[in-house]
Amino acid sequence: MSDQIWFQKYRIIKLLGRGGSAEVYLAEHIKLKTLRAIKRISKNHIQHEQLLNEAYILKNLKHSCIPVIYDFEEDEFNSYIIEQYIEGMSLKVFRQQYRHLKENLILQFTIQICDLLQYLYSINNPILYLDLKPENIIISDNVVKLIDFGASVFKNNVTERKFSLGTKGFAAPELYTGKIPDERTDVYGIGALIYYMAAGISYDGKHTMGDQKRYIKKLSKSLQSVIGKCLRHHSFLRYSSVSVLKNKLLEINHKKINRKSKDEESVSIAVAGTQHRIGVTHLSILITAYYNKYINKALYMEINDSNHISEILNRYQNIKTKDDICQIFNCNILPNFSLNLLINKNDYPVTIMDYGCLDSNNLQDYLKADIKLIISGGKEWELANTEEVIRLLNKQEDIKYLFNFLDGNQFGKIIKHMDKLNCYRIPYEPDPFMQKNNDYLNDFIKSLLKI
Repeated sequence: MSDQIWFQKYRIIKLLGRGGSAEVYLAEHIKLKTLRAIKRISKNHIQHEQLLNEAYILKNLKHSCIPVIYDFEEDEFNSYIIEQYIEGMSLKVFRQQYRHLKENLILQFTIQICDLLQYLYSINNPILYLDLKPENIIISDNVVKLIDFGASVFKNNVTERKFSLGTKGFAAPELYTGKIPDERTDVYGIGALIYYMAAGISYDGKHTMGDQKRYIKKLSKSLQSVIGKCLRHHSFLRYSSVSVLKNKLLEINHKKINRKSKDEESVSIAVAGTQHRIGVTHLSILITAYYNKYINKALYMEINDSNHISEILNRYQNIKTKDDICQIFNCNILPNFSLNLLINKNDYPVTIMDYGCLDSNNLQDYLKADIKLIISGGKEWELANTEEVIRLLNKQEDIKYLFNFLDGNQFGKIIKHMDKLNCYRIPYEPDPFMQKNNDYLNDFIKSLLKI
């Protein structure tokens, strides 16, 4: 193919892509030694005239993330649009290569897409893009660029469109029903792209709400809500404009940045029980596992003489240790026999301290923690211990009381007598190291610790 010379000035290097309406080739301008993208459109194609509209649209645009149109050629059978070659990889290839995209990167890309669309709406003769899909988004050094304006239309001429060129899984319903598209049509496309970046598959309007949440469950509830609003079937139920959508995305991003700053601060969590064998070690390890898995590097500290950690260590072979800190199923654990070790808070921003049974001997150290948890039982023979600890703490307001081994009805009866203290019921999770995902437990920990 490198032997082909088109129009005496372009050496064809390779075919970049082929769609139902056109072929795109990578070419080199022989004299200038610069790369070009050449779109070849058959004159026999039913949408030929509409596809040529890309040339008229691009000549009005001047943006670093949108290709420049350099030339237009034709022969007996085809028309050719010669454009700037935008280097990088398509969002489709990017998603396939990196597989799981973090929410902050999804937000970063989506906000940039909003910026590009707002530019199209802001020029003297505003443009609706109308064909947002992974193949038309180019990622170059995490900068988003927009290509292929074949389906785009000047806003003032939108009623003159003869064909819909949207792509299944990304095109809004109105593109197939003959209704006049507007900015909210692009809002739908943005929602479909967010869904694709998170799920790795295109959105199918036939999915039930449960199916949709299953594919995007790792996203924050806020961003899941944004996707749902963007993908409403009726355009009047979507965000009214890309600007409104962008502001919502910026709000989510701002909260994430603030949370990240908060996460990077050191935090100490003290866990104690109203009696022995009530689940203090179990919950302490659960919280440590959650932080290490989802939030930040955490260290469990056994500040009691139960020797539970020694018993765990005796059960497993080849446990990794570093500076007397043991690593068990990715949990960093400091046994009570190593408590004299000096801990660098930069190494472990989060410390979870297991105080065992709370009493007057460990009370003052317990109260120094940023977050203080008390685990109690709710059986009749256990409530006296709970009442004793409440008296010991003198109804201190920042204590959170957690009840173990209770069902919902039992918990409801207990909290009636807790005098407006902060009370929670611990969900069942037999594995403290969280080797399997438990969404209910994850939500409980996030609510409990405000993370």
